[in-house]
Amino acid sequence: MKRNPFNTNHHIYTEPTYEGYEIQLKHGLVIREYLDKTFNIFQKTLDQYGRVCMLRFDLHVPDDCDQITKNSNQLMSKFIASLKAKIKHSQAQSIKEGNRVHSTEVRFLWCREVSSTGGVHYHVVLLLNHGAYRSIGKFDLKSDNMYSRIHEAWGSALGMHPADLLGLIHIPINPTYCIFRNDFQSFQDAFYRASYLCKMETKDYEQGIHSFGGSRI
Repeated sequence: MKRNPFNTNHHIYTEPTYEGYEIQLKHGLVIREYLDKTFNIFQKTLDQYGRVCMLRFDLHVPDDCDQITKNSNQLMSKFIASLKAKIKHSQAQSIKEGNRVHSTEVRFLWCREVSSTGGVHYHVVLLLNHGAYRSIGKFDLKSDNMYSRIHEAWGSALGMHPADLLGLIHIPINPTYCIFRNDFQSFQDAFYRASYLCKMETKDYEQGIHSFGGSRI
């Protein structure tokens, strides 16, 4: 298996399937180690929960963000920490109100990409207990749902108000998947979508920062 010439710790994966599941190759070849991590996080989450909710969205870094912050992984670390705290707080409040609450780990995958014009953005996958969260929710910042939490967490990372994030968060078509344990098709659909994050192209390997990351398992 050939190595990535920009990072020789990575191996270039050229097969159309991985562990029996079809992956995205239409956007270019993918990195084997990224696929390994994605698959392992999927499996770990499904081992814990019989049904898993997967959410897909993109986070853009403002063009006027300072270069030190833009060329590091600080923003993603801050975003994940803030989102986890907001989910924990929301569930604690719901318990106080006497509601039945299904707990959830917040597992995640992300990749950092750089456009031809130098713009930095992140593609993100969240994996949650489906019993706790089933969708991103209504596109309304005033709603108590994952849509507003994502905006609040990215705003917190950037030091911006959520209402000022126009154009900096993109929710794609069909952002939500329900994965059932031992169900091939639901796993296939979600894993295919997530495999996009594993592509080799448009990643910045020369800045000495991570272009791909995810939960520790």
